Amino acid sequence: MSKRTEKLAAQLKSLRKARDLTQEQLSKLAGVSKAMLSQIEQNKINPTVAIILKICDALNVSITELLGEAPRENILKVIRDSDEHYTFRKDASCEIRTLSPLNLEKSIEHYRIRLEPGGQLASEAHFAGTEEFLYLASGRLTVTSGSDRAELHKRDSAHYRADVPHCLSNEGKQTAEAFLIVRYPSIPA
Repeated sequence: MSKRTEKLAAQLKSLRKARDLTQEQLSKLAGVSKAMLSQIEQNKINPTVAIILKICDALNVSITELLGEAPRENILKVIRDSDEHYTFRKDASCEIRTLSPLNLEKSIEHYRIRLEPGGQLASEAHFAGTEEFLYLASGRLTVTSGSDRAELHKRDSAHYRADVPHCLSNEGKQTAEAFLIVRYPSIPA
């Protein structure tokens, strides 16, 4: 079993004992069999989310407390439009601005892209499994991903592979503004 299930086993046993409950008593409170609780506490099984939620309700704890994880701190990060540090590229035909904190790169990235008429943003293949999600706020864009090609109009969106060469082209007569999310595959730790 994983380290997470080891932590769950130890934390469940600790919380149950701190509340002076037997496995049988907790079983009745949670609506989970005593055998199931015993197997969880012995780290013999990986319980479903439904089982974990029942146990949390019975013990009156959050999932993070049952899993023995510290609660996440609140975050509020503002990226001001005037902060040029987040402008990735700016030339006569293209402006790319990151809308996500730079420390999140290689997990998920969020961009605003402006392409002037005739402008193009061509990219080589990213890591295997990388995908992009594009929303076109104004103008017209042609999206090419490998051999696939689609024309987008205002308020259209597209999802495509980014682990192949891909390109955004403004073949229209006005500036195109789009919002792009790049999702990289999760890499096992």
